[in-house]
Amino acid sequence: MPEKQGAFPAALCGALTALSENYGTICSICCALILLDLLTGLAKAKIQGRLNSDTGYKGFWRKAALLAALAFGICLDLLVEYAAAAAGLGAEFPAMIGRLLAFYIVVNECISITENLSACGARLPGFLAAALGSARDKLDQR
Repeated sequence: MPEKQGAFPAALCGALTALSENYGTICSICCALILLDLLTGLAKAKIQGRLNSDTGYKGFWRKAALLAALAFGICLDLLVEYAAAAAGLGAEFPAMIGRLLAFYIVVNECISITENLSACGARLPGFLAAALGSARDKLDQR
């Protein structure tokens, strides 16, 4: 019986190890920026006297949804790569859905972090806010 109980964690760890080869860095960056955004958002709310558990709770679940979207994108990448290999396309057809979602998350988190820091009174270089504002405008175009 104990052997069967250890099979799922072993399979999960094996899958995470395999995924970390391709996605470990970008997932780590996304998680770090999401955490920084949560922390700077809390600091902003505290400084502005608007610290509210309901708002924080909703923000937490929005961040969880971002991580779910990233996981979904990675799964789509794996599916596309599998289908491409089955069709004989192999490495000629790299899947970029997860990486594009990760890039989108990173840019949005950076924008939010700079806005939170500015609201806290932190002085940031003007070019940083301008570059991120430009990126936000381009991401919002449809």
